[in-house]
Amino acid sequence: MLTISEIPLPDTVDDAWRDYQRIGHAHNHELVGGPQWDVSDEASLAAAHADSEHEVHRYLAYLDGVAVGYANTRVNLVDSPDKANVYICVLPNFRGRGIGRAIAERLLKEASGYAVYQAWAMCPIPGPDDEALTPPTGAGAVPADHPAVRLALAYGFRFEQVERVSRYDFAAPLVDPAEALAEATTVAGDDYEIVAWEGPAGDEMLADLCRLRELMYTDTPAGGMTVPESKWSVERMRASDEERLLSNRMFRTVVRHMPTGTVVGLNELMLDRSNPEAFVDQWDTVVLPEHRGKRLGMAVKAANLVALKEAVPTATSIITWNAEENRHMLAVNEALGFYSILAEAAFERRGIPPLSR
Repeated sequence: MLTISEIPLPDTVDDAWRDYQRIGHAHNHELVGGPQWDVSDEASLAAAHADSEHEVHRYLAYLDGVAVGYANTRVNLVDSPDKANVYICVLPNFRGRGIGRAIAERLLKEASGYAVYQAWAMCPIPGPDDEALTPPTGAGAVPADHPAVRLALAYGFRFEQVERVSRYDFAAPLVDPAEALAEATTVAGDDYEIVAWEGPAGDEMLADLCRLRELMYTDTPAGGMTVPESKWSVERMRASDEERLLSNRMFRTVVRHMPTGTVVGLNELMLDRSNPEAFVDQWDTVVLPEHRGKRLGMAVKAANLVALKEAVPTATSIITWNAEENRHMLAVNEALGFYSILAEAAFERRGIPPLSR
């Protein structure tokens, strides 16, 4: 018998939380072949409790008493309270039994009333013999028969965009990042200074970092996806740093425009503290429009690679996401040695999605 239960956020790790994390870990292992995206049950729970900006509803699907799937809805109460992000996962051995659709029916019934629903599906890169779906952007593709892709389309979601998931291996860089940094800073010239550090940002940089964070929301290619503006204050940025640092090491490199003292470029790398095998996750990389064309994106990326490897000699790989139509940033990544490992499909539906029959 299949039952679907909403699970509350527990005060301490309990059996339901362990099942929820176990299913997520199994899915991650399926994607990357190992535990590099795992986070300890305790660290994930601490992060969930620290998140004050999102309303999250979590669900577990039990088949004859065994947890075989999970789902969540996530709403950003600060930036987009009228938009719900939907995520559903079923363990591989239990797919094809209608469990995903049963979860979707329950989840979308309870998450009714939002103006926009969005969903993402991480997929293998389509092979030469696979039927591939291409989004309206014309950039990238995903396998048409992937279960998550079929589920999203069945519920009336529109396929809008593909994000490339890329990996960088410190053991096999395409170029020496120190050499790439030297070349990029030579092109940039003496008006720019690179600053790298680990930990929270100093107060003197917070206002500039707020502007760069806001730009990430409005300037990154989004295909047909609805992307609200995001307003960042110094207080919000400081709180965000504190929340991230609960379970992660954070490495930032910025480029400062010396004549004005303004921070005009940024790269962020995050490393989970609970998993010694963890991938490094690359977060924001952005340069103010008026300072582009001077290789500052390459400079901050290469400088942060150098800084992180010096601080964490055991770090093995970095993972990053980029829109497939964002050729400029992909070119920077490719020049450093990032290579594609997965494709992520982005879907959107306005209003409550009805099941297609």
